[in-house]
Amino acid sequence: MPVNTFKKRATEKEIIDDFSLSGTEITDTFDSIEKVNTWLGGNQVLVDSFKKCTQRLHASSLVLHDLGCGSGDGLISLAKFARKKKRTVQFTGIDANAHVIDLAKKQSSNFPEIEYRVQNIFAKAYQIQGADIATFNLCLHHFSEEEIDQLLDKCKAAGVKAIIINDLHRHWLAYYAFHLVCWIFRSPKIAKEDGLLSIRKGFKRQELHEMAQNISPDYQLRWRWAFRWQLLIFLENET
Repeated sequence: MPVNTFKKRATEKEIIDDFSLSGTEITDTFDSIEKVNTWLGGNQVLVDSFKKCTQRLHASSLVLHDLGCGSGDGLISLAKFARKKKRTVQFTGIDANAHVIDLAKKQSSNFPEIEYRVQNIFAKAYQIQGADIATFNLCLHHFSEEEIDQLLDKCKAAGVKAIIINDLHRHWLAYYAFHLVCWIFRSPKIAKEDGLLSIRKGFKRQELHEMAQNISPDYQLRWRWAFRWQLLIFLENET
């Protein structure tokens, strides 16, 4: 694939974006995604982001909403961290696929501080109520620029104080390295095809700068291994 292919974000829909996806296709795909994500340290980026936000917000208790939560592995990592630090946090995972939410509930059965809701975050009826922190964990690349702006504006309008974005760096090296990762983990077809497309739908640094600047001048953007972006946007003084 030519290097110039990565200059613009891909626009194709991923297989996993089909809300009717269920059964072994769901469990096998998310199992593969979680293994790869753990190996590459992706959830550590999320936990580090949450740590920075808790230090910044200085609240005795917090409410966090994970929009597009998938199978809940990110929320479980955050809940473990909050328990370790003795922080009071109510976590809510939101996803439009009921089968994915069922999987997340099973995996989070030992974490009563995590609840899940089947909701389409783009529905007019959906409102982010009472959240101090909104998290998009490997989620935003699924959406168009217009949809992303809509979600971030919705967060700001709801009085969210901080937004955590953990997402992919669109780069040819990441794309070809992922072929090797899939071979190592014997990833199923959906996980491999969607993973490669996800990288092509990821972000360049300037795109994320512009995304953040559209809603707040107060943000932090860092490149993290492996080919991840860590973007923290603070809105507590913007509402």
